[in-house]
Amino acid sequence: MNGTFTDYSFHCPECLLIVEAKKEGIYFELPVGTTKIHYDIQYFSKHAPPVYEAIAQALQYCQARGTPYGMVCNGHQIVCFMGSRVDGRPPEQGKALVFDSLEMLEKHFLLAWQCLSRPGILARRLSLELQDVTIAPIPEKLSARITGYPGFKSRNPLQTDLQILSDLLLEDITRIAGEDEGPEFVRQCYCSSGALSQYSMISKEILRARYSAMFSTASASPSMEPATTKKGLNPEIVAKSLSRRPILLIGDVGVGKTMFIRHLCEVDARDVFADAVVIYIDFGSKPSLENDIQLFIENEIKNQLLEKYEVNVEERNFVHGILHGDLLKFEKGIYGDLRDSAPETFKKLQIEHIEEKLRNKDEYMRRSLNHIAKGRRKQIVIFLDNVDQRPDNFQERVFLTGQAMADNWPVTVFISIRPETFYRSRASGTLRAYHPRAFTISPPRVDEVIAKRLKYGVDLLKRGVGLGADSHISLKAPTLADYLNILAFSFIKNRYLIEFLDNMCGGNIRLALDFVKTFVGSGHVDTEKILSIYKGTGSYLVPLHEFLRAITYVDHEYYSPQASVILNLFDISIPEGKEHFLTPIMLAQMVRWGQNSTLDGYVHISDIYSYLQTLGYQPCQIAKALERLLYRNLLESDTREHQSANALAKRDSDSASYYRITTVGAYYVKRLIHRFMYFDAVVVDTPILNPEVRYHIVDEFSIQQRLERAKIFAAYLDSQWGLLPKYELPFQWPAERRLIDKDIDYVTGKITLREDIIEAE
Repeated sequence: MNGTFTDYSFHCPECLLIVEAKKEGIYFELPVGTTKIHYDIQYFSKHAPPVYEAIAQALQYCQARGTPYGMVCNGHQIVCFMGSRVDGRPPEQGKALVFDSLEMLEKHFLLAWQCLSRPGILARRLSLELQDVTIAPIPEKLSARITGYPGFKSRNPLQTDLQILSDLLLEDITRIAGEDEGPEFVRQCYCSSGALSQYSMISKEILRARYSAMFSTASASPSMEPATTKKGLNPEIVAKSLSRRPILLIGDVGVGKTMFIRHLCEVDARDVFADAVVIYIDFGSKPSLENDIQLFIENEIKNQLLEKYEVNVEERNFVHGILHGDLLKFEKGIYGDLRDSAPETFKKLQIEHIEEKLRNKDEYMRRSLNHIAKGRRKQIVIFLDNVDQRPDNFQERVFLTGQAMADNWPVTVFISIRPETFYRSRASGTLRAYHPRAFTISPPRVDEVIAKRLKYGVDLLKRGVGLGADSHISLKAPTLADYLNILAFSFIKNRYLIEFLDNMCGGNIRLALDFVKTFVGSGHVDTEKILSIYKGTGSYLVPLHEFLRAITYVDHEYYSPQASVILNLFDISIPEGKEHFLTPIMLAQMVRWGQNSTLDGYVHISDIYSYLQTLGYQPCQIAKALERLLYRNLLESDTREHQSANALAKRDSDSASYYRITTVGAYYVKRLIHRFMYFDAVVVDTPILNPEVRYHIVDEFSIQQRLERAKIFAAYLDSQWGLLPKYELPFQWPAERRLIDKDIDYVTGKITLREDIIEAE
């Protein structure tokens, strides 16, 4: 011992309580006859120095490990207290909860349980009992002092037209081009899933193991196969589509499951599906209620059979053909004698009999599809797509419906689903009782998808495809074509732009397209300048800072953490300066762990807490940081949950236990954090704890003033960095500071050059 290590540390999984055990001879000398259980810690320094010495030793451990609670115990006497504080007050000046005998512990057992049991410690009941921590409010951010924050960035007519047309061309491209253009769009714009980018900020081993660790922990997991291989489409998908069990297409939101389905039907297995009845049902927006799922599917099937295959399942002759056997039985039944004697009555009763059969919609649809399959000698394939865009319960209901369809109807059912829903349902939900076949769909190269989509858009414009009848749009198609050409050229030639998009989208193709749409027509981009240079020189390379500015600010004048997809790493949850560096340190350490992990890059949560508490961070700070990083996809869990701070604190049995860095998180800590553009944006959202510095951090408009403000902000962070222990940390602010200074000097040089040119002119 000798003060070198703790006696007992209680982890849940973060270290929340440290106990210093002393021999039984060290008693707590309390006044005779007292029933008091709350004491000032300083009481023991005067009346029980050995106990105070034990408390001081425990406090030393707690403060070194960022542990909120400490305790000393000699076997039958207990003293518990706040081990480290976040209000700037020394822990030795706090209070303690004292049980001076087993009898007192028994008398106050409920209180002891509420404060010292595992649930009580997790709920921070000791803090409430002692009423001993008063956390000062965080100083207001610069944003609170800006009138009308975050404001809205106005657009000129050219930017407005560009935005409208880019939305149409990039999002509704196939609808604009028409149905005949659909197959050509798929052929030209499809990119094979699973391709690994050379610009990724994390290892290729982690990228390849995108889903493996998640599924290995699910009970009774089915064999998982990639939907595509190096040779192209996995032939098992087509082979197993002949079976009668649902086939799951598993992939994260935005990885391109819909595009994969279209390419499967229209290109890869075109011959197979051309000879089949294919029903595609999109759950992107309808139905609105879970109870309407079955009705929605049946109506979609009926409508598509009529529109695509000219089969009306409600037509009289078709209905009579389906119910032919039932009508023969009806004629031989008790009403058969009326056929000749009272034909009108017989016909009415027969119609009522048919209506009764049609009311059993599920059975009638089964018989209709069976009739079509046999009559046309065609396989029937039903795709239930975009299910992953709906809530978890909705997804499970769709799977149950799809399972029943595959079991009872003559159809093959494909269902797209999110991996986290699959994981959770396999472990404890609907899928636990089934053994589906599943294929994983990994994202394609984002830069290739964007380049192909832009090129296709330009080709459409050259061929004169109409962009709608919006009379208020004055922009000519050639202008939009020029702008798309500029972007397409930039995403091929500018490696920094490609690197940003590949990493920041985290494989979400939908988000990548949103980024491009945000840039086109952004009020933060000098559109006229770009087009003017392009027309004068024949080329324009979009620099990263222009693209980043549009993505960071979106439609607002100032950076807003609620509206922007960009996260402020320097934000804090309590007024403690070293927390400015908590998320960068966590991300950098996760990168380091990911490189050496044997679990596909995953790290157990207890290791995360243990490491950061060693640096003096509180569990509540770590939980809040984890929540922010998960929500913005800088980290991912083994269940892919975006957990709240409550869930992280409670550690329910269903909560995630393992976390790993994503390409998004790696890009932040390796590239984004030291760019002036990022630094300048988040300064309005960062609390400044030093009043004197806070006075000088003000709203600025000119670029020269913002550069000076960035230097003041960086100097402030220099002072807060000194509060961290002098360990060899994976994130080093001094090194980042040098890179920020370099970027500031670069921007300053560009401004000076521009001013010199203007002056010369």
